[in-house]
Amino acid sequence: HHSNQRQSVKSASDMGMERFKNDIERLTTVRFSDVDALSELLRTRLGEPTRQGLRNERTGERGMLGDLEVRNITLRSDADNPALARLTFDVAPPGVALEGIIWEDSTIDPPHPDAPGSRAYWSAQVNGAKVVLELAPDQKTLTHVLISQR
Repeated sequence: HHSNQRQSVKSASDMGMERFKNDIERLTTVRFSDVDALSELLRTRLGEPTRQGLRNERTGERGMLGDLEVRNITLRSDADNPALARLTFDVAPPGVALEGIIWEDSTIDPPHPDAPGSRAYWSAQVNGAKVVLELAPDQKTLTHVLISQR
């Protein structure tokens, strides 16, 4: 139980964040082996699979997730077990600011001090999938999303 200190009027960024959160939750409920459903949700066309060692990879140049433009969309799945899959994409600037916990069990990991270029990121389990939200150097703006299904 946490107190609700928000005003009843949500700002545009709060509404964008809420829509983004709902869209991520929707993505986590789609089986990543269902490429048509994924393509529809991301408003893109994922290309034909190419074999990369032990995995298959499909890519899409750009799409939309809610009101956000997404780019460099990649779906990697285990060639022997397509249910083991990872979806990654970049969020085009200006992106969306993450200011606090999105899901109840979200945790934030700061940049690793001994790894140059390391970024802070949020991670959470959402509908059985692991969601990682990587942040820009300002540690607020979302730049990259990774969703892993097992």
